Amino acid sequence: MVPTRSMTTDASLPEHVEPIRVFLVDDHDHVLWGLGKLIEGEWPRMKVTGMAKTVPQALAALKEAKPDVVVLDLFLGDDSSLDHLPRIQASGAAILVLTGSRDKETHRRAMKSGARTVVLKEEPAEVLLHEIERAHEWRRTPGDHPARLQDCQSAVETRIAGFISSTTRR
Repeated sequence: MVPTRSMTTDASLPEHVEPIRVFLVDDHDHVLWGLGKLIEGEWPRMKVTGMAKTVPQALAALKEAKPDVVVLDLFLGDDSSLDHLPRIQASGAAILVLTGSRDKETHRRAMKSGARTVVLKEEPAEVLLHEIERAHEWRRTPGDHPARLQDCQSAVETRIAGFISSTTRR
């Protein structure tokens, strides 16, 4: 269920803080619509600055949209966005990979290629929103530092393993 109001109260945000600008990339209209509604419900903490269904569309729009975070589906039809992560990262935005794939090696490759975090599409909305905030915080931190990369990968693997474990015990 998509929240109808922000999970953060307006009073908890300092007046001078700008919303996190989020750009969405997914090849399914209904996913883009749902993600858009979820993030719009987080105003004034977050806002959607654009949407695209393909990597070329995203690359063309990123300069104007100036997002802080790009939420990117790994598999866009027959195309893998994994090969395009460095070009998307060059926009200055942090990349959050949103995927249905549970493959740990794919997650590691995404992180090594520039993603700050990976979220499974089946994880709760609260996880996605929290990871958008974390990706935004990490945006100005060098992602290629080996210790930082290992910390990020470890956190993602631990969270996803816990989620998968909890869903398979039901």
